[in-house]
Amino acid sequence: MIQTEGFFSLYKGLVPSIASMAPSGAVFYGVYDILKSAYLHSPDGRKRIHKMSQQGQGWSALDQLELGPMRTLLYGAISGACAEAATYPFEVVRRQLQLQVQETRMSALATGIKIVEHGGVPALYAGLIPSLLQVLPSAAISYFVYEFMKIVLKVE
Repeated sequence: MIQTEGFFSLYKGLVPSIASMAPSGAVFYGVYDILKSAYLHSPDGRKRIHKMSQQGQGWSALDQLELGPMRTLLYGAISGACAEAATYPFEVVRRQLQLQVQETRMSALATGIKIVEHGGVPALYAGLIPSLLQVLPSAAISYFVYEFMKIVLKVE
């Protein structure tokens, strides 16, 4: 690639990748926090917190998860799915930029416009379902490990 297209060809698609980082994190952490807060302020969540405080140290680390193991995994998966759906168009543009040859190379914005012109807005989400199949378990496990390690390491 360096010989035919130059050194900077190694960085095709960098702009959309960087542009998707902040919104991805914001959605990922924001959605999880909203779901967790909503549950903890619900009658069921308040009951769980009250029950945990009554029983003190008798619970295992798994039982001490504020949301419980299944809800932690579920909310992690939902937040990962939301983040992936919100930022997936950036990934589609990035992939298209990486496939371009130097002679017909376009900017990230022009590439995005071309994708929408040829396939409509749904074209920006082509391949989202297989991507979600990868993201959902990863996001769920990430939050589960995060919350679990907070308990094990006694971090508030």
